[in-house]
Amino acid sequence: MVRQICCDVADRGEPIENFFHDREFAADLLTGYYTDYEPQSSFVAESQGNLIGYVNGCADNHRYGLVMIFLIAPWMIVKGIQRGVFGRREFWRIIRAMFKNWRWFLIWRKKSFHSHQGHMHIGVAKDFRGQQVGERLVDALLNYAKERKVDRMTASVHDGNKAACRFFERLGFSAQERYPMVMAYGDSLQNYHSIFYVKTMV
Repeated sequence: MVRQICCDVADRGEPIENFFHDREFAADLLTGYYTDYEPQSSFVAESQGNLIGYVNGCADNHRYGLVMIFLIAPWMIVKGIQRGVFGRREFWRIIRAMFKNWRWFLIWRKKSFHSHQGHMHIGVAKDFRGQQVGERLVDALLNYAKERKVDRMTASVHDGNKAACRFFERLGFSAQERYPMVMAYGDSLQNYHSIFYVKTMV
């Protein structure tokens, strides 16, 4: 269910199919690290036995980077070949966008991938937004991060997702950087800014 909600909200709170149509491949890429390599840093919310939200956390960005590069990326290449992902136009539009973003990715990585800094990704089912589900999930992760002596927790937000921006600001995160980015969307490439939100833990 974490995988399902992740894909349901991947496009600024809307389904990932708005820009990419292979849910299984996307779910592996977006959730694989957290579910397979650091599940202890993730928390979920339930209602009447159904999962309604999650926060996937990482307490060590340096480890995250190494796992993504050396363990997850090779497997995703194999899976992409098996599923025919690399023959689809939408995939190559995403690659084009990534190449346009490379310099900002390097700047972001230099500032972000430190061993005592973590990050989070949160998703709440549409019918349960505005009911403090997200707040409780983030509180649980922040308390866990404090116990682990994490210095800072971060989150990156598309500037078009105004609700997410307000959410993090309400929880005491500050917008420290805005990176101009390019996103593959439909048949075109769209410009936006990725806002880098930070909460200092100590």
